[in-house]
Amino acid sequence: MQKNRQIPYQAITRHLLFWLAYILYQCVNNGWEDKDVFAFKLDPQLSTSVPICMLVTYLNLYVLMPLFYYPQKYMQYAIGMLVLILIGGLLPRFFAYAIWVPWDKIHDPAMFKMEKTDFWIPVRIFKNAAGNAPVLFIAMLIKLMRNAYQQEKNMREMEKEKFNAEMGLLKAQINPHFFFNTLNTLYALTLKGSEQASKVVLRLSDLMHYMLYEASENKVLLQDEIKHLENYIGIEQMRFADRLELSFQYSGDIAGKMIAPLLLLPFVENAFKHSLAESDGWITINIKVIGNRLFLKVENSYQPLPKPANYGLGLKNVKRRLELTYPDHYELVLNQNNGIFEADLKLDL
Repeated sequence: MQKNRQIPYQAITRHLLFWLAYILYQCVNNGWEDKDVFAFKLDPQLSTSVPICMLVTYLNLYVLMPLFYYPQKYMQYAIGMLVLILIGGLLPRFFAYAIWVPWDKIHDPAMFKMEKTDFWIPVRIFKNAAGNAPVLFIAMLIKLMRNAYQQEKNMREMEKEKFNAEMGLLKAQINPHFFFNTLNTLYALTLKGSEQASKVVLRLSDLMHYMLYEASENKVLLQDEIKHLENYIGIEQMRFADRLELSFQYSGDIAGKMIAPLLLLPFVENAFKHSLAESDGWITINIKVIGNRLFLKVENSYQPLPKPANYGLGLKNVKRRLELTYPDHYELVLNQNNGIFEADLKLDL
């Protein structure tokens, strides 16, 4: 609400500064005239010429442009501008004839004797119109530049909102997918009466805390993301200890490095899903950080299926998130060959 109150004051201030600059220019211009001497002269005729200039300027900005220029009715706009420029030439001449000629007759008789007292003096009218035209077009140019800037700003904000909405949707798709698999693990251990069920609950609690309170950020610490993977892998190891051969290691300087949350999980999740679908399996997970570049390689066994391989919702989402969050800053290769599925990710952190 406070922001809405400030906007009109800012606009008024900009307009006041514009017209103040115009008045100062006129005073300096009137001061030196043709004498090549810098001086400052506040001419009484500014009391009529400035309002006239303001009138034609604002008629153009807030009447002609909305009616004709923005709707691209350029012929009507050109006619309207010609009429407006003519008005800008006639009105000063009218006030000169009605006010300033009688004023000179009383206060400056010498000037009055030199002054033409006729109303219709085409050269004077043209001069008045030409004097208003630069201000008219400068104000129009400023208005168009501000409109273009505002449109660009609005477009960027819309793109940002779209980006955030799409990222939120992708995260929302990841979380239920992950928890569905984890709850299946917990359910299987519960049916077996395993003492490890309580450990799964504890790890699951840590994962939920991470997703609810940390993964909502745009970026998280890489070491927290790796800890999140360790919790997930620990849960799956409890379930498939007798069927799974697993190697998980990471190396390099991960301290202080940031990464988009939940970005690495789908690769690991997919490996567990497909390597243990039908029989025993193996998984190798290797994370390496060199400078600001992350290398992730996940390999797992898989059983060839009669249907084309479907890498699942998780990998489809992570591809889209990579496109949105790290455009032109990642390389992702997915391969299936000889009973091995390989995901190779290179990412600029």
